[in-house]
Amino acid sequence: MRLSLLLLTTPLLITACSAPPPIPVEEKPIPIVTKKNFSQVLESNFRGQYVFGDGKGYFKACDTNQKFSVDSSFVVDKIYQKIASTPYTPVYVEFAGEISFSSTEQKDNNVMMRIDRIHHMALAKASLQCAKPTDTFLFRASGDDPHWRINIDNEKLFFSTKASNQAYDVENSNFRSTQINYVYATNKKGQKLKLSIQPSHCYNPKNNEYWGYVTKVNSVWGAFDGCGEPGWPLKDQSIIGYYLSSNNNTTTNLALNENYTVEYSETINNITTVKTGYWKTNSPKHISVILSKEADKNIRQELILERQGLSLSTTTINNNNIVEVIEGDALVLNKMNAKEGDETVKVDHINREFSAQNIVPDNEVDIEIQEAVNNYFNIHRTDPKNTKFSAVKYDLNGDGVDEAIVLLDWCSNKNGCEMLIFEGQSDGYRFSSRVSRIHAPIIISTAQHYFWQSLLVQTGSEWSQLNFDGLSYPIHTRDLSAVSKQDYSTDVALFSDGKPTQWFPIKM
Repeated sequence: MRLSLLLLTTPLLITACSAPPPIPVEEKPIPIVTKKNFSQVLESNFRGQYVFGDGKGYFKACDTNQKFSVDSSFVVDKIYQKIASTPYTPVYVEFAGEISFSSTEQKDNNVMMRIDRIHHMALAKASLQCAKPTDTFLFRASGDDPHWRINIDNEKLFFSTKASNQAYDVENSNFRSTQINYVYATNKKGQKLKLSIQPSHCYNPKNNEYWGYVTKVNSVWGAFDGCGEPGWPLKDQSIIGYYLSSNNNTTTNLALNENYTVEYSETINNITTVKTGYWKTNSPKHISVILSKEADKNIRQELILERQGLSLSTTTINNNNIVEVIEGDALVLNKMNAKEGDETVKVDHINREFSAQNIVPDNEVDIEIQEAVNNYFNIHRTDPKNTKFSAVKYDLNGDGVDEAIVLLDWCSNKNGCEMLIFEGQSDGYRFSSRVSRIHAPIIISTAQHYFWQSLLVQTGSEWSQLNFDGLSYPIHTRDLSAVSKQDYSTDVALFSDGKPTQWFPIKM
């Protein structure tokens, strides 16, 4: 019996020892959630209409019907109350501030405006409001008793009194909006002028106007006190425009508009989602796009786009303070000449042949070019006064029609001259570009961007290249990389004799 029991139990023991181990249950990794606040900028410039009453302020920017609640301050309220005699009186305002998401959800609007520093405020009847140009000067100031005014732009200072009008070369025009600035200038007679600019409250009760800077002029004609305001830099102009990304079944369109509004549309397998919002920037290299609306629904999303040349790119999106990685490849948006579907132009190249030419200005004024330059100053509401011009013509974009390349007599040995370029069309000329710090001659380059030939210009002892970006040439020659003139020159020289010696009046 014992033997039988052993034989019966042995196979059971063997079977138990050879059984496979249990399969462990695979645990999915817990996703890492990255929380991040929406970005803030140091300041952006805005202008439009502002009203204040019952402790609440509202702002409507130029060129848009969008009204923002304003996170104003005691200082802003006091300035408004000195300009407007009664609550809810509309005033024109220019200020530094920011559009940002509101701290609490709002039914109608998901964003609000913050005012940091007011540059200018005036009653409607005392100001040109949105028709007023802000990009034609670096700083301007004026005063009464006696009347005087100053305009600084492109290393030039124009000082006007009842006695005379004087033009000065500016020795240092670096302007910082949050600190005291001193500008030194010298005219052709060697006479010196000093302009001090201090951030402070400056009122003109006569015209119900406010400026954000107190100014003082010391000159050979005496001392003058008054108020001043800064112009708006053109650094954002190269950012504004239409951008496109097309990848597999996804097409993304982005419009960065001049009034800081944004239109963002994404089409996936023929299904399109449209979002709107605003853009802002601390640096030309990084742009923040805040998306606040999807149809009628409030959203809170931000794209931080890295800017390289004519492209914007990102790999993440901040969705309601949670950073999410964009699926697939990075989002890369390339700048276009026009909105997709209108007249989108692909970056391409025209094969052109060049023969050596030395092109100099004509001895007689070209009436069509004179009219184009005159219209340029009229559009910008600027009186050219005694400013004169010289011009040559050359086909820069290969369409068979010559462009007008214009030099203004705002010249100095150090900084060269101011250049305007007008695109030639069948019915005259259309403004294209304005470039500072140009030394003649200007050489046509073999390089080409958006069908336009690049331009070789001399900066110091080196040569640099101005590349067309689909809209215009760069606004100045600073910070350009050096290139080899020998490698790129077509031997076509504009203003080949150097700085012109004969100039023509702009006023017709």
